[in-house]
Amino acid sequence: MADPQPCSLCARPEADHDDAACSFGWTPALPPLRVWTARVSWRGEGRLDITRKSAGPAGLPFAPSWAILRPALDARSRAFTIRNSSGGNLPLADRIEAEAWARYVPAYTAEMRASYRAHYEAWMELLAARERTLVCYCTDAAHCHRRLLALMLVKCGAVDMGER
Repeated sequence: MADPQPCSLCARPEADHDDAACSFGWTPALPPLRVWTARVSWRGEGRLDITRKSAGPAGLPFAPSWAILRPALDARSRAFTIRNSSGGNLPLADRIEAEAWARYVPAYTAEMRASYRAHYEAWMELLAARERTLVCYCTDAAHCHRRLLALMLVKCGAVDMGER
Protein backbone atom coordinates (compact mmCIF):
# COMPACT_ATOMS: atom_id res chain seq x y z
CA MET A 1 0.00 0.00 0.00
CA ALA A 2 1.36 3.41 -0.99
CA ASP A 3 1.92 6.13 1.59
CA PRO A 4 -0.80 8.82 1.62
CA GLN A 5 0.07 11.76 -0.59
CA PRO A 6 0.20 15.25 0.93
CA CYS A 7 -2.46 17.65 -0.26
CA SER A 8 -1.41 19.61 -3.32
CA LEU A 9 -1.11 22.93 -1.45
CA CYS A 10 1.02 21.66 1.43
CA ALA A 11 4.41 23.33 1.67
CA ARG A 12 6.04 20.60 3.75
CA PRO A 13 7.99 17.70 2.29
CA GLU A 14 6.06 14.44 2.09
CA ALA A 15 7.97 12.95 5.04
CA ASP A 16 6.93 15.86 7.29
CA HIS A 17 3.31 16.08 6.13
CA ASP A 18 0.67 16.02 8.85
CA ASP A 19 -2.93 15.79 7.57
CA ALA A 20 -4.31 16.88 10.95
CA ALA A 21 -2.35 20.14 10.81
CA CYS A 22 -3.20 20.71 7.17
CA SER A 23 -6.87 21.70 7.61
CA PHE A 24 -6.85 24.46 4.97
CA GLY A 25 -4.58 22.49 2.69
CA TRP A 26 -1.35 24.25 3.65
CA THR A 27 1.16 23.74 6.43
CA PRO A 28 3.26 26.84 7.03
CA ALA A 29 7.02 27.03 7.11
CA LEU A 30 8.55 27.84 10.48
CA PRO A 31 8.35 30.27 12.18
CA PRO A 32 4.58 30.62 12.01
CA LEU A 33 2.70 33.88 11.59
CA ARG A 34 1.90 35.54 14.90
CA VAL A 35 -1.48 37.22 14.48
CA TRP A 36 -3.11 39.83 16.71
CA THR A 37 -6.39 41.68 16.29
CA ALA A 38 -7.23 45.30 17.15
CA ARG A 39 -9.53 48.22 16.46
CA VAL A 40 -8.80 50.15 13.28
CA SER A 41 -7.26 52.99 15.29
CA TRP A 42 -4.25 50.76 16.16
CA ARG A 43 -1.31 52.05 14.10
CA GLY A 44 1.62 49.75 14.90
CA GLU A 45 3.93 47.84 12.59
CA GLY A 46 2.37 44.90 10.74
CA ARG A 47 -1.11 46.49 10.68
CA LEU A 48 -3.49 44.97 8.11
CA ASP A 49 -6.84 46.70 7.59
CA ILE A 50 -9.39 44.00 6.67
CA THR A 51 -12.46 46.22 6.47
CA ARG A 52 -14.65 46.55 3.40
CA LYS A 53 -14.66 50.33 3.86
CA SER A 54 -10.96 51.16 4.03
CA ALA A 55 -8.81 48.09 3.34
CA GLY A 56 -6.17 48.41 0.69
CA PRO A 57 -5.38 45.71 -1.87
CA ALA A 58 -3.60 43.54 0.72
CA GLY A 59 -6.60 43.50 3.08
CA LEU A 60 -9.57 43.28 0.70
CA PRO A 61 -9.33 39.49 0.19
CA PHE A 62 -10.10 39.17 3.92
CA ALA A 63 -12.87 41.77 4.13
CA PRO A 64 -16.52 40.70 4.33
CA SER A 65 -18.67 41.51 1.31
CA TRP A 66 -21.35 44.18 1.53
CA ALA A 67 -23.89 41.39 0.98
CA ILE A 68 -23.20 39.95 4.43
CA LEU A 69 -21.96 43.14 6.09
CA ARG A 70 -25.03 45.34 5.49
CA PRO A 71 -27.54 43.01 7.20
CA ALA A 72 -25.18 42.61 10.17
CA LEU A 73 -24.72 46.38 10.51
CA ASP A 74 -28.47 46.95 10.14
CA ALA A 75 -29.16 44.43 12.93
CA ARG A 76 -26.55 46.09 15.16
CA SER A 77 -28.16 49.48 14.50
CA ARG A 78 -31.67 48.15 15.31
CA ALA A 79 -30.39 46.59 18.53
CA PHE A 80 -28.65 49.84 19.50
CA THR A 81 -31.84 51.83 18.91
CA ILE A 82 -33.88 49.38 20.98
CA ARG A 83 -31.35 49.42 23.84
CA ASN A 84 -31.29 53.21 23.95
CA SER A 85 -35.01 53.86 23.67
CA SER A 86 -36.92 54.66 26.83
CA GLY A 87 -37.77 51.35 28.48
CA GLY A 88 -35.51 49.56 25.97
CA ASN A 89 -36.28 45.89 25.42
CA LEU A 90 -32.84 44.41 26.18
CA PRO A 91 -33.80 40.77 25.52
CA LEU A 92 -35.12 41.74 22.08
CA ALA A 93 -31.95 43.73 21.28
CA ASP A 94 -29.78 40.80 22.42
CA ARG A 95 -31.81 38.37 20.30
CA ILE A 96 -31.52 40.57 17.19
CA GLU A 97 -27.73 40.70 17.55
CA ALA A 98 -27.41 36.98 18.34
CA GLU A 99 -29.47 35.99 15.31
CA ALA A 100 -27.49 38.32 13.04
CA TRP A 101 -24.19 36.88 14.34
CA ALA A 102 -25.48 33.33 13.85
CA ARG A 103 -26.08 34.15 10.16
CA TYR A 104 -22.87 36.15 9.75
CA VAL A 105 -20.36 33.53 10.96
CA PRO A 106 -21.13 30.83 8.36
CA ALA A 107 -21.52 33.43 5.60
CA TYR A 108 -18.11 34.99 6.38
CA THR A 109 -16.52 31.55 6.68
CA ALA A 110 -17.88 30.61 3.24
CA GLU A 111 -16.56 33.87 1.80
CA MET A 112 -13.11 33.19 3.23
CA ARG A 113 -13.06 29.69 1.77
CA ALA A 114 -13.85 31.22 -1.62
CA SER A 115 -11.25 33.94 -1.01
CA TYR A 116 -8.63 31.30 -0.23
CA ARG A 117 -9.21 29.79 -3.66
CA ALA A 118 -9.54 33.09 -5.55
CA HIS A 119 -6.77 35.01 -3.72
CA TYR A 120 -4.37 32.22 -2.86
CA GLU A 121 -1.32 34.49 -3.25
CA ALA A 122 -2.72 36.99 -0.72
CA TRP A 123 -3.30 34.18 1.79
CA MET A 124 0.21 32.82 1.27
CA GLU A 125 1.71 36.30 1.66
CA LEU A 126 -0.18 36.82 4.92
CA LEU A 127 0.75 33.37 6.27
CA ALA A 128 4.41 33.88 5.32
CA ALA A 129 4.63 37.09 7.37
CA ARG A 130 6.29 37.03 10.77
CA GLU A 131 3.65 39.18 12.54
CA ARG A 132 0.39 40.90 11.55
CA THR A 133 -2.37 42.73 13.38
CA LEU A 134 -5.79 42.43 11.74
CA VAL A 135 -7.76 45.65 12.27
CA CYS A 136 -11.45 46.49 11.93
CA TYR A 137 -13.93 49.15 13.09
CA CYS A 138 -15.94 46.84 15.39
CA THR A 139 -15.89 47.68 19.09
CA ASP A 140 -16.78 44.11 20.18
CA ALA A 141 -13.91 41.85 19.11
CA ALA A 142 -15.86 38.76 20.16
CA HIS A 143 -18.41 39.53 17.42
CA CYS A 144 -16.08 40.70 14.67
CA HIS A 145 -14.66 39.13 11.55
CA ARG A 146 -11.11 40.01 12.64
CA ARG A 147 -11.35 37.37 15.37
CA LEU A 148 -12.98 34.88 12.98
CA LEU A 149 -10.15 35.39 10.49
CA ALA A 150 -7.51 35.05 13.21
CA LEU A 151 -8.98 31.67 14.15
CA MET A 152 -9.02 30.60 10.50
CA LEU A 153 -5.36 31.54 10.23
CA VAL A 154 -4.65 29.39 13.27
CA LYS A 155 -6.02 26.45 11.28
CA CYS A 156 -3.38 27.31 8.69
CA GLY A 157 -0.63 27.20 11.30
CA ALA A 158 -0.59 30.77 12.65
CA VAL A 159 -0.37 31.54 16.36
CA ASP A 160 -3.25 33.62 17.78
CA MET A 161 -1.81 36.32 20.02
CA GLY A 162 -5.23 37.76 20.96
CA GLU A 163 -6.62 41.28 20.91
CA ARG A 164 -4.28 44.28 21.32
